[in-house]
Amino acid sequence: MKKVYLIAVIFAIIAGFATFMFAKNLDAKTTIKDADTKVVYVALQDIDENTQIVESMFAEDAGYFTLKEVVAADADPNSITAEERDDLLLNKITADAIYAGEQISSARLLDEDADNVSLSFKLSPGMVAYSISASNINGVDGYIGKGDTVDIIVFDGASGEASLEYENLPVIRVSNNSDNAAASSSGSAITAYSTITVEVTPDEALRLREIESQDYKLILNSRAAE
Repeated sequence: MKKVYLIAVIFAIIAGFATFMFAKNLDAKTTIKDADTKVVYVALQDIDENTQIVESMFAEDAGYFTLKEVVAADADPNSITAEERDDLLLNKITADAIYAGEQISSARLLDEDADNVSLSFKLSPGMVAYSISASNINGVDGYIGKGDTVDIIVFDGASGEASLEYENLPVIRVSNNSDNAAASSSGSAITAYSTITVEVTPDEALRLREIESQDYKLILNSRAAE
């Protein structure tokens, strides 16, 4: 008889525990259902660093993004809604890799014109970047800055004549990538350099390579309005 009572008690405990778990789960579902929610963009696939977010990536069959409803308390503080897409997501560039399932955070996106965005995004279509030595006197003694334009004079030792080879080449960087990254993070200006990088056509880049083996000088042009 005692054995029967013991079995009954065990089954009663199991039934009570099952009822408790069911009630707890039901309460949790009710809490989520009643909680404030937010519909945000989520990545459907891995997206590499330095990827520009373009309109075609939002097509249904593109497989890059979807809108997902999440509990507001679980939403990333910088998550992006459909209403914010054009301002905070479209045409932005990923600062680091984004993985499938992640909410898209505006804190991990960069503007096209940000200093720390890859230089390739800043080149005009059909143009290339070319770095040329600009040290000491042939580099205008360090006075060239990003956004300036320069001319290039080449001296022909055989004829003893100088010629103007290029005019108004746009300077898109001075010094190397490490210096630019350090200047961007610290907010300081680059005051010394040994190279400048200009935006040119591929044919102009070929000619610049020839010029580098010759005697040349850079000329800094005025930015003052005429």
